[in-house]
Amino acid sequence: MTLTNRLSLFFLAALGLVLGGFSLALYLLASSHLRALTHQKLDSALQTLVASTEVFPDHVEWEPQLRHITVGEDHGPDQVRWIVHASDGRLMDRSLNWERDRQGELSTQEPGWLLMSSRISAGVFEPRPVTGWSRPTSGSFHDPFPMGQSQGESVLPADRTFRDSSMILTVGIAESQLGSFLNQLALWMGLVSGGVWLVAAIGGRWLCRRALAPVSRMANSARKLRLESHPEKFLDVLPTGDELEDLGVAFNKLLGDLRESLERQQRFAGDASHQLRTPVTAMMAMVEVALRQERPQAEYRKVLEAIGRRGRQLGQIIESLLFLARSEQLAERPAWERIDLGDWCRDWLTSWDDHPRRADMQFKIEASPVVVATHPALLAQVLDNLLDNACKYSEPATPVQITVACRSRSHKAVIRIADRGCGIESGELGKIFEPFYRSANARWLGKPGAGLGLTLAKRLTGFLEGSLSIASGSREGSEFVVELPVEASSSSDALARSPT
Repeated sequence: MTLTNRLSLFFLAALGLVLGGFSLALYLLASSHLRALTHQKLDSALQTLVASTEVFPDHVEWEPQLRHITVGEDHGPDQVRWIVHASDGRLMDRSLNWERDRQGELSTQEPGWLLMSSRISAGVFEPRPVTGWSRPTSGSFHDPFPMGQSQGESVLPADRTFRDSSMILTVGIAESQLGSFLNQLALWMGLVSGGVWLVAAIGGRWLCRRALAPVSRMANSARKLRLESHPEKFLDVLPTGDELEDLGVAFNKLLGDLRESLERQQRFAGDASHQLRTPVTAMMAMVEVALRQERPQAEYRKVLEAIGRRGRQLGQIIESLLFLARSEQLAERPAWERIDLGDWCRDWLTSWDDHPRRADMQFKIEASPVVVATHPALLAQVLDNLLDNACKYSEPATPVQITVACRSRSHKAVIRIADRGCGIESGELGKIFEPFYRSANARWLGKPGAGLGLTLAKRLTGFLEGSLSIASGSREGSEFVVELPVEASSSSDALARSPT
C-alpha cells in the first residue's frame, strides 16, 4: 500500500469518526431538546386545563361554556389534544381537534402519543399525577394512553358541564411528529456527513498526492540515477520550502559526498597501482640488466643498493596506503601523554641535526608552558612529514621557521612550519591533502615523492584530535599550521607569559 493510500485511509477514518460522533451527539442533543420542549408544551396545556376547573371542599366543577379553552382548537398534527374523564371513567369532554380526528383526518387510535395526566380532587388544590387508572376502550386516547381499559360509556354527553368528587385531565401530542422530525434530521445529517466525507475523500487524496509529489518525484529520479554513468545528476527536488525540500537537499549533498568519495577511490586506485608499479618495474629492470652478463662485485653492490632504496620506497608507500585504507572507526586510539609542547619540539628538532638544511631551521617559542595531551611518536611523524616537505620545496639557505604558540580563546596549541619555497596555487589548496596529489609547481620542479606525506599528516592529526591547515600562494612559500587541544590551565599560563 502506498503512502498516499495510507495517509488517505487514516485521514478518512479519523474524519469518519469525527463526523459520526458529531452527528450522533447532535442527534441526541436535538432529541433531548425536542422532548424537553414537548414536555414543557404538555405541562403548559395541562396547567391551562387545571386553571379552568373549580375546586370546592366537597366537589370539583367543569364548566367549558363559562370558561373558553383555547387549547386544542388548532387542528394541526403537532398540536396538543386533551380529554376529560370523570372519576368513574366516563368521558366528559375533549378538545375540538380531537373531534376532528374522529372524522378520520388524524387517527388517535394509533400508538405513539406522548401523554400527561392529572387528577383533580375535591378539597385538594394541587393536582396529582394519575397512575393505575382505567377508562373506556373507545372514543378516547385508547392505545396511546397506558391506563388500561375500563367500563362505561365513551359517548360524549350533550351537556359537558359536570360536578364530581374528582376528575382526570389528560393532554397528549402525537409522537410521530417528533419522530418524523428526528428521522429527517438523521437523514439530513447522514447526507451532509456522507457528502462531506466524500468530498474529503476526493480532496484529501488530491492533497496527499500533491503534498507527496516531491517524494514521488525524487523516487522517480532516484530510479533513473546511476552514479557511474551520470555523475552530474542529482535527485529532482521541488522548491517547496518545507521538510521534504530539506530532505532532498540533504540527500543530494550525501550523493555529492558519495560521488566525491567514489572519484577519490577511483583516483586512489589508479594512482596507487601506478605508484606501486613504478618501483617494482624499476627493480625488475635493474635485476634483468644485472643478470644479462657477468659484472664486477662493485656493480652488483650498486644494483643491490638501488634495489634496496626502491624497496624501502615501496615499503613506505605500502605502509602509507595500508594506514590510509584503515577505517577511522576501526583504528585504535593511541595512548596519550602530557607534554610541554615547546620543550618537546626543541628535543624533536635534535633528530634533524644531521640534515643538510638544519642550519636553515629556525625554532621559536611564543608561549610557555603549553601542555597538551597527545601521542609523541605520531606527532613526530606529522612534523617530520611537514618539515621534510618544507625542506624539499624550498631552496637551500632560505629559512624554515618552526613556531610554537598558544591561542587562549580557542584553547589550542599551535605549531607553524613555514618556508619560502615555490608555494601552491590557490586553486590547488583544496586538493593538496588528497592521496597521490602533487601540485603543479612540485611536478614542474621534478622533486621526488609519492604524494602521500601530507595525506598521512592530515590523517594522523585527526587521530590526535587536532587539525592541519595550510596557507600558501604561488612563489610565496607555504605555512602549515597544526592545532592541538591544550589544557585550560596551561593556556592561561601561556597567555600570561606570552609577549603578545
